[in-house]
Amino acid sequence: MRSLFISVLLLTFNSLCAQIKSYDSLNQAIHNAGKDNKLLSPLQLQLGIAYFNDGSFDSALLFLNQAVTNAKEIKDNATHIQALNNIGNVYADKGNNTEALKYYQQALPLAEGINNKNYVGEIQKNIGALYLSWKRFDEALSFYRLAKQTAIENHNQLLEADCNNNIGTVYEQQLKYPEALAVYRNALDYYTASDNKSRMAMALSNVAIVYKFLQKYPLAIEYNMKGLALAQQRKSQWTEAAILNNIGSIYGISGQYDSAIFYCNKSIDLSRKMDAIEIVYNSYETMADAASKAGDYKSSVEYYKKYVASKDSFLNAETNRQLSELQTKYNTEKKDKQIAAQSFELTKRNFLLWIIATIAVLGSLLAYNYYKRSTLRKEKQLQLEVLKQQDLAVKAVLQAEENERKRIAAELHDGVGQIMSAARMNLSAFEHDLQLTDSHQKLKFEKIISLVDDSCREVRVVSHNMMPNALIKSGLGNAVRDFVDKIDSRVLKVDLYCEGLNERLDASIETVLYRVIQECVNNVIKHSGANHLDISLTREAGAISVTIEDNGKGFDNSRQENFEGIGLKNMLTRIKYLKGDIEFNSAPGKGTFVGIHVPLSQ
Repeated sequence: MRSLFISVLLLTFNSLCAQIKSYDSLNQAIHNAGKDNKLLSPLQLQLGIAYFNDGSFDSALLFLNQAVTNAKEIKDNATHIQALNNIGNVYADKGNNTEALKYYQQALPLAEGINNKNYVGEIQKNIGALYLSWKRFDEALSFYRLAKQTAIENHNQLLEADCNNNIGTVYEQQLKYPEALAVYRNALDYYTASDNKSRMAMALSNVAIVYKFLQKYPLAIEYNMKGLALAQQRKSQWTEAAILNNIGSIYGISGQYDSAIFYCNKSIDLSRKMDAIEIVYNSYETMADAASKAGDYKSSVEYYKKYVASKDSFLNAETNRQLSELQTKYNTEKKDKQIAAQSFELTKRNFLLWIIATIAVLGSLLAYNYYKRSTLRKEKQLQLEVLKQQDLAVKAVLQAEENERKRIAAELHDGVGQIMSAARMNLSAFEHDLQLTDSHQKLKFEKIISLVDDSCREVRVVSHNMMPNALIKSGLGNAVRDFVDKIDSRVLKVDLYCEGLNERLDASIETVLYRVIQECVNNVIKHSGANHLDISLTREAGAISVTIEDNGKGFDNSRQENFEGIGLKNMLTRIKYLKGDIEFNSAPGKGTFVGIHVPLSQ
């Protein structure tokens, strides 16, 4: 054991020394090159790539940007393209996909300009990966297939295998698991044959993910562990972090809570060092789910908060807008170059004709552009007005519904309730006038009195449910608590957790959330067969979150007909009215989770 430890220590030390020696050699070569950009820019490119492979992103960006500047100055297109592409790779691994796309779009026309198929295919593949991360599957597949075709034409088997591996990720997102497994194995076979360990690790992890979705958990763990060993051996930190998260997810699904938390924490620690926020929020989501399944609901809520915070920092409201602007800019630049090339050829044949045609085309474009902008502006105004009217209509319907509830509640309490109470008093008074000597007649009379008492209580209960006094007087938290306290714990045990509800919310928000929670609880009682229910109401900065989870028989939430009932439609409509989100997560035999998030700033 001691000799093995020493061997491992020596191997690690020798590897570290070799890495330091490599960095020192490149830095010395850069120093010796001085101001000779022909020597300097390729060396800066190699040093930037070395730092990138080691996970030192800031150092990588420093040298890669220097390589871009120097290569551009001496018109070294090959170095320029590679540096731009690798800068895009750095930003992609950091989770800044919008910035990554900007650099890929700078590199692609340069690669096409020098007709370098290897560079073109590699950049097309990288752009496809960005669209995959944005869940834009059709565009991702389009770029992957372009890259694969380029690789086939250029006999680049490694690039072809990479494209197959990436196409598999799209199929996996589209739930086409057999197709995904086929292309993953195709890529893995080539990586194994060529002894490409870093890509083998990635492909093994992808195969493991498919086995996880197919619920073949032992196989999924086996392939992930193989991939993890290779990633650690190659010091591929991003791949290592992603595989650690995958392992944690599998243990969470299979009920091994402690193992799930252990591997997810390792993934988060490693991801934070690289600023890989996408892996961080995926790990927190896995931990929240694992904690919930283990019954540790407090930890589940905390992990879910961290998941939401991490995801919000990665995906923001500007992403799609910036993506569209960048894509439009890229397409415009490409078209402009094509038009310029065609114009140059026309100029050589007939300069005058070129001028007349250009003026005509520009005039037509300006007129068409003006027409389109005017049309789009009108359409936008119309859409805004339609949305406004829809909001007003929904608000009016909900307000009318609540007013009708108040009216019916008042009628029941003050009208029917008073009549029933008067009838009870009259019957009691009439009892003294009757001479009920027969015990059988006396028993019948007492049953009549009992039925009237039961009717009075039922009227009060219905009136209270339609417009509970606790909601009007004490607020949402107390109203929900008053509601669940009336449920027989022998039939359904309810645990209620409230936080941050000391101050009253807007009346419309309290009313809508109360009705939605009431509908959820009634659904659990009527349909789920559950014996335990957890309700959590948490007020945070600018928002309120509600989670409702039962241990009942669940349902298939992927089937559309399960969402066509009046109750679920009313819930969706009410939460949409508050500009909030509602999520249903359920499966047969696994209970049901309902998550609600409502912004308080609306």
